[in-house]
Amino acid sequence: MSEFLLLVEPATAVPAERVDRLTAGLADDLRSVRGLRVAHAQSPTAAHGKSQQAWELGMLVVGGLFSAATMRTIAVVAVAYADRIKARSIRLRRGDRELTITGTTKIDDALVAQVAALLADPAPAADPAPAAGPATLGGAARRGTLPAGPSDGAAAGG
Repeated sequence: MSEFLLLVEPATAVPAERVDRLTAGLADDLRSVRGLRVAHAQSPTAAHGKSQQAWELGMLVVGGLFSAATMRTIAVVAVAYADRIKARSIRLRRGDRELTITGTTKIDDALVAQVAALLADPAPAADPAPAAGPATLGGAARRGTLPAGPSDGAAAGG
């Protein structure tokens, strides 16, 4: 089963509580997509406290079996949500691959192909990636790096 990280980036600086509410709203929208598991990304806390885990602000872990229809729906939900909340962007990350979606991103077969490429298993080490620059489509995609974050294993709707 595949999974990726999703990061909500508000257009302006907002308090952490607002970012958390925005992220929870997107999680609710994504949970309406059949077959997806959505949970807040978590990492160990640095401070001493009751909880050994802390939510990564604005970050979700989305997992499931991704059909073409599911990938298109994820793109539709992300674009609609970015437009609705006027977010700067919503970034989908898997390993060192990243796809940035905004409210103006065009939902078409090329975007679905980019989502599919993001969710595809990485190429074997013996088959290095081409030396060409990052793929772009109307500013909708770019490469980046992100340390992998664990999922809390919460089931959809739970």
